[in-house]
Amino acid sequence: MDVMLSDLKAAPKIYQPTNFWSSLLAQVITNIRQFGIESFRKEDVRTHFVPHYRKEEEQYFVSAMDDYRIFLAADQDVEPRLSHISESKVGNPTQHYLFGKNWYSRSMLNYLRGLTFLKKNVDTSSIRRVLEIGGGYGTLGEVFLKSNFERYCYIDIDIPPTAYIATRYLQEVFGKRHTLEYSLTRGNERIEIDEIEKSYKSAVLMPWQIPCLRGKVDLFVNFFSFQEMEPAVVENYAKFVDKCRPDYLLLRNQRGGQKLAEKPGKVGVIKQTTREDYIRFFPNYECLAIDSKIFGCIKEEFKSEVMVFKRKSR
Repeated sequence: MDVMLSDLKAAPKIYQPTNFWSSLLAQVITNIRQFGIESFRKEDVRTHFVPHYRKEEEQYFVSAMDDYRIFLAADQDVEPRLSHISESKVGNPTQHYLFGKNWYSRSMLNYLRGLTFLKKNVDTSSIRRVLEIGGGYGTLGEVFLKSNFERYCYIDIDIPPTAYIATRYLQEVFGKRHTLEYSLTRGNERIEIDEIEKSYKSAVLMPWQIPCLRGKVDLFVNFFSFQEMEPAVVENYAKFVDKCRPDYLLLRNQRGGQKLAEKPGKVGVIKQTTREDYIRFFPNYECLAIDSKIFGCIKEEFKSEVMVFKRKSR
């Protein structure tokens, strides 16, 4: 983690944390140093990248059950097959719920609902390589690899210290030899997706490494983190995602955008990234479906939507 953070300081500004995360970074680093991989998912540990059901929701279990029922009702028995997946207890999660024989957190249920929406709208049978920016602690990688370990390859691009936790989490769940860590790619001028797939099942890279990526992926995913960045930063990432030519994009965003910071240095963004920005930044894709009522979330204090895009034929 120290090496990641040192390299982050030397990275081009466009790959460094924007106002939202720079205002939180010191606290997150302190908590990770204190609690480590062993307890980073406890509810009272403020790591910010671990989704929890809100404290004002009196019945956490009911909220989790609602998410689970949507996933269960909407899922289809096609790849990626999701019904057998049970989430790891690495990180000592507080909000962890047993439905049937499987364990789920809010993070896991968010992704499962998103993937069922993807399966409702496109043919997912060709998906094998998955790229995500801002993957939190690696839940999406856990989903795909537990769905079919031999089939999928997952690449996560994120800032430290989140990238450190994602690396450790995936290594704890699947074994160290299956996750390519930053120390092994740090000096590479080219990072071949073909080579990652041959030797590993997952990889965690730093933001400043995205220009080094070479090769094609099948699916790109971003859940909320693009809206924790200013539009120019998202546009730069989108340019490099497009070069990887994913067939589909699965995006989740707040309908009203991330909250604005009261002033620089306070939590929030300086300029909001909106749905219209997403559409503008991915001109080679058409938006096939948008949902907020079922697969997203509509509450007085929080409204989100899930979007599915398909690459335009030429």
